[in-house]
Amino acid sequence: MPLDYLNLARDFVADEKLEIETKNLAYLYSKEGKTLLSRFKLPVANAYIETLIRKSLKLPAKQKIEQRHLKEAIVSTLLCPLRQAIGSCFATAPAIYIQCEQPERLLLDLYDLTMTGKMKRTFAGEEYVVPISPKWGNKEGDHPLLRTWEYTIASFSDYKTTFSRWNLFESLGLDPKHPGGIGHLIYSTLQTKLDESNKEVEKLQSEYIRAIDEARVSQALLRQADSTERMRMRKGELEVRAHHAEACKDLRDAAYENAQGLAEFFPFLIEQYSAKFQEHFLEIFDAEAHYTNEALYEDSPAGFRLVYKHGRSDPAAWTFIKNKEEFFDSLRHFFLAVEPYVSAECEWEGGKKEIELLTTAIVHFVHSDAFHTFALKKKKPWSYTSGGSMHTLLKGYYCIEGELSEEKRPIDSPTDLLTFLLDLFKALPYPVTKTFEVDPNASLLMYSPTHAFLLKPGLTPFKEGWLDKGFTYTWIRDNVINPGKNAFASIRLDRDAQTLLACKVIKGEFYPHGETLSLPDFRAYLVEIAPKQTDDIDNLLFQSFRAPKPLLFADTNWLDYFFAFAINPATLELDLYRVSADGSRTYPMTPWRPYLDGTTSLPWGVLTRPSDLTGAALSDLALKLKKI
Repeated sequence: MPLDYLNLARDFVADEKLEIETKNLAYLYSKEGKTLLSRFKLPVANAYIETLIRKSLKLPAKQKIEQRHLKEAIVSTLLCPLRQAIGSCFATAPAIYIQCEQPERLLLDLYDLTMTGKMKRTFAGEEYVVPISPKWGNKEGDHPLLRTWEYTIASFSDYKTTFSRWNLFESLGLDPKHPGGIGHLIYSTLQTKLDESNKEVEKLQSEYIRAIDEARVSQALLRQADSTERMRMRKGELEVRAHHAEACKDLRDAAYENAQGLAEFFPFLIEQYSAKFQEHFLEIFDAEAHYTNEALYEDSPAGFRLVYKHGRSDPAAWTFIKNKEEFFDSLRHFFLAVEPYVSAECEWEGGKKEIELLTTAIVHFVHSDAFHTFALKKKKPWSYTSGGSMHTLLKGYYCIEGELSEEKRPIDSPTDLLTFLLDLFKALPYPVTKTFEVDPNASLLMYSPTHAFLLKPGLTPFKEGWLDKGFTYTWIRDNVINPGKNAFASIRLDRDAQTLLACKVIKGEFYPHGETLSLPDFRAYLVEIAPKQTDDIDNLLFQSFRAPKPLLFADTNWLDYFFAFAINPATLELDLYRVSADGSRTYPMTPWRPYLDGTTSLPWGVLTRPSDLTGAALSDLALKLKKI
């Protein structure tokens, strides 16, 4: 029976005696857990969070939120099983890992979200702020607060500290080499003014040289003066011409300074705008942006949405841009808002006037048809897809600047995959493996070429495989392959059995083979008749002839399914399956065949050092506890 996590949370907060025990309940009863839970106090950051609490606890819409409701909602997030709802395993797998392995980390995150409406990380000298996700999917039986937390941390999967990597950067066209973009507008405007200024410098330089020559002539005439009167006259002329030469020099120097300022102005502006864009805009995970129709077992590209912050720190006041009108309006507001700040950073006095003029030009340009065509030529700047990287998410979430420790390689068969995993654990140091010897639920993060999930090394009999001191393949052969083969080897299908099975996958009349057939021979016969239904045939045989208990080794993230190895009755070879927790539903991972037969060079991998993910969490926790 599923855990009744809501009633369990209510009983815990009400200090009722609980008959059931879970890992996270034990943590909540610990001194550390009680301390962190005691921090949650009303009021919460905004009305949206109150809505999440009501929906998480299934309270009436007008129910006033009380202190106990807040704590019940928080406790329930640690007790509710988290499963993948959309194709975003890059976030779901780490979220399940945090919920199950690091409940303290989840409590710290929930405190930030409920009390401030955002999460913040500082690493590599940069601060990265993620607002609370405005969406949670709204699925029946879901936990809105827990799902919102999952979708919030998903934004770390595509964090960027360099603006040139943003989708927005390309859409704006800040590179001057892209005609039609804002960068080209600024560059061409400044270049025109620079050309004019250079011409003015040349003109003034000529005038200055002419004035100097005239002054020198006056000086020579002064030396040739043969009377006091003539000397007085020549001296007056020299002073006038010297003054004129000095004035010409000042005008030339001013024009040169202006030209120099214009020449250096473009990189200054792009640097300023790039920095200001990162302060005023944000790209975050959008849980409801569905761009593809991949099945759940194929990870879908993640949707990300552009957010305009209006220069405010409260996420509740931010605009989640949904269409082109909001996008172009946000750009107009942005350039008007940052003008005084960019001007204040400008050391060139003439640049302040140029910024004012450029702002006016940019604001008009932003609403022009030409710029709209440029900005929208490839994709929506306010909404885009990204592969979603678990590695990037973990490095951003845990503030890891180096690389994550992992073992990875391409796989050419299910047997190769099982061998890789068992040999990997045999080689890991005891401080890493000791946890899995005693805790069957402990996890490590693992990934295939398209999916992130949770390896469960402590599951039996998988654990016996890596604890065995003999040859790995010998253990696999004796404990997995041979028992499965033996179970199917004696099965023979007569004509009636063939007809009964074939009618489930073949439309129309079927003519059974004249002889009784083994399962592999029967499969070959059906494939010859209906080659386009090979996957259906394999699935039919596996559902009809169950192998001995499959070797479970990982949590898929999907509903109640585990990944497992078992002998395929259609081929009598080891294969990869997804198996429900009660064993009643078992399906071969046929869509993953290219990742298991050497077709692709993309690797499977395991993050092998839990301390990569606990060091940052524990240091942060210690700091927070010290402040309480």
